[in-house]
Amino acid sequence: MRILLKYFLWLLSFGTLVIFYFLNTNLGEQSLGFFLEDYLSKTTKNEIKVLHLAIHQYPHLSMKLKVNNGANVLLEGEVNQTSVDMNYHLVGETFRLNGFYLEDRVDVRGRLLGPFSNLRIDGQGELFEGNGRYSFIKVPNSFQDMNFTLNKAKSQNVLKFLKQKPLIEGLVDIDAQFKRFSTYEKQGRTVVHMKKALMPTVAPAALFTLSSTIDFNDIQYKYIADMHSDIGTLKIKNGKYHQTKKSAEAEYELHLNDLAYFEKFLKYKYRGALDTIGKVTYTNQLVIQGHTKKFGGDLEYLYQDKKIDLNLKAVSLESLLSQFSYPALFSSKVYGSINYDMNDKIVLINTDLKETRFKQTQMINMIYNASGIDMLAEQYDQSSFQGGYQNELLSSTLKIDNGVSHLYLTDMKLNAQNNNVNSNFEIKMQGQEIFGEIYGTLKNPQVSVDMRKLLKYQMSKQLSGWLGTESSDAIENVQKDVRDNLKKIDVEDVKEKAKSLIESFF
Repeated sequence: MRILLKYFLWLLSFGTLVIFYFLNTNLGEQSLGFFLEDYLSKTTKNEIKVLHLAIHQYPHLSMKLKVNNGANVLLEGEVNQTSVDMNYHLVGETFRLNGFYLEDRVDVRGRLLGPFSNLRIDGQGELFEGNGRYSFIKVPNSFQDMNFTLNKAKSQNVLKFLKQKPLIEGLVDIDAQFKRFSTYEKQGRTVVHMKKALMPTVAPAALFTLSSTIDFNDIQYKYIADMHSDIGTLKIKNGKYHQTKKSAEAEYELHLNDLAYFEKFLKYKYRGALDTIGKVTYTNQLVIQGHTKKFGGDLEYLYQDKKIDLNLKAVSLESLLSQFSYPALFSSKVYGSINYDMNDKIVLINTDLKETRFKQTQMINMIYNASGIDMLAEQYDQSSFQGGYQNELLSSTLKIDNGVSHLYLTDMKLNAQNNNVNSNFEIKMQGQEIFGEIYGTLKNPQVSVDMRKLLKYQMSKQLSGWLGTESSDAIENVQKDVRDNLKKIDVEDVKEKAKSLIESFF
């Protein structure tokens, strides 16, 4: 018994010395710091360095930690085996902990309170170059009763943190409230608001306001958004997102006052307003569909797999060409389709033109003065345009026809690189019929008239005139008169009229 008591007193004395060593000596605190550093690094799977540790007033202690060679954390308060009540100060130019990474300066202060299994964390300070305030309860594998507000933070920094492209620039306010929050359990709402935002890649100088609400129901989200600016509005409604399937869909309403604002983004100078509605979906690929009545009729569009398909129903050619900054030589209602393959850069056009009439322009006056043809006098309801574009070469056929009069540009080839043009043409209007070929460049087109067809047409017209009379002269007299009349034809005059007519179109 004496031996057992002797060993017990010896162990008690040794334990007292160890406790005294750790609690009352700098070397002891340093040794405990090394142990704590190793333990925290292995437990959290992060690099944790203990810069300072004071435990001589245990259970009250203070410590300073460096996390992953970034931010420092200062802790002071009481801690025991089951709970904590400490104030903290997290400060640094960057902060990284597991998958949580802030690339910007962070400077927040707060409190840790409660048992480790149900720990409440509050804090406020500088986040994303704005002011942040947060509170939540950390339970195993999730957070509960989370509240987070962010005022006047940089949206680019927030988007980078969320691993999204920083398409929007400006100061953002965020208000988020969640009953619970984890990877697959999210119950709450987030409201986002921006007063002066920019989208540099789309319209660098156009400021807009943004309001958006996202409702979280575990792995399914619902969202709406509203954007307003001097150049137009965009409303997104009935938005849905499925986290597991990575699928999204939403309806949209878009109004733009002038497309000229988007020249840099669209890579072309469009002009005029645009109103359209439609739907966006994403599962394995982005699909955008919608329609607009901006161009008089109904223009439906579909973007999918790097292809754009347009379906036109009674679309005004004048309105459509004005959007592309092209002058319209005639008015028409367009029916048909336009297909564009963005990968292969191929355009296919297959359209019918109804209610086609030439417009009063300087070109029409030139044609009338050169040929005597009044192109304003008739309407053409059997017209069409078919074409294809690839490798900077446009191949097309234009037929302006009403069953009696027509103007055809067939087998036309236009090289967009050097503006060379080559086409057959055929004109039959108001008693004149001319065939030929166009060649050269758009700035200086040349015309070649097919004289054989011209003479054949003139002979046929003369014969028709003679045979339509009641004359009983012999056929040889008719042929003599035809030959005499053909000699009066001014071939150069016909060629010049044809040249003036065709050049007016280019």
